Amino acid sequence: MAAILFYPQATIGKLTGSPGGKTGSPMDNSDCTSYQSVLNTDVTTINITSNIPSTGYVPGNTYNITVALNPVVGLGPAGFEVTCEENTTNTKSGSFGITSPTSTQFTNNSSAVTHTTAGNSLGTWSFNWVAPIAETGDITFYGAFIEAGYPLVSNLGDYLTLSTLSASEFSPTNITETSNFHIKEILKITDILGRETKDIKNKPLFYIYNDGAVEKKIIIE
Repeated sequence: MAAILFYPQATIGKLTGSPGGKTGSPMDNSDCTSYQSVLNTDVTTINITSNIPSTGYVPGNTYNITVALNPVVGLGPAGFEVTCEENTTNTKSGSFGITSPTSTQFTNNSSAVTHTTAGNSLGTWSFNWVAPIAETGDITFYGAFIEAGYPLVSNLGDYLTLSTLSASEFSPTNITETSNFHIKEILKITDILGRETKDIKNKPLFYIYNDGAVEKKIIIE
């Protein structure tokens, strides 16, 4: 009945979770099609979601990752394995945190998350991911989802979905400061009758500036 994530431990996977390294990522370089024949394989970008903002992840911040399987038949057990890798070197990136130990657990030396025995009856799983150090750059989550093609007794009836989610590292926008400061300049000087005049001592004059300000002054000699 079961394929890579559900087959007895003596072979490739098990009902209690993926043995690890079966996400189809560049570093894992393996998924169940390397070992099993499946009835159908889909490749999507919708099965993994997160609250990482569109501006990118902030190094060291913790984010919630949710993975969901869109069931084909909806009758048999379902499971997954998800990992994260740096795009440049294809090495594992960030660290995972288990928020629901009943349904999820670590695998592949804690570099990935998979379902538990209790979790293989679910279709949605959530866990945390702590973003890597600064200057790591773009990253991608890779996930393999399996749905047993029950009631077929052969693993030829299983359904595989491979999904990805990419994110960039946050980069602060360069801010160019624009100063609103202007040098205050005198546009003209007028007397009390509004006639333009020169700067004359001992007489009340109006000084009109380029910012619209008007000052009345008497310069005493």
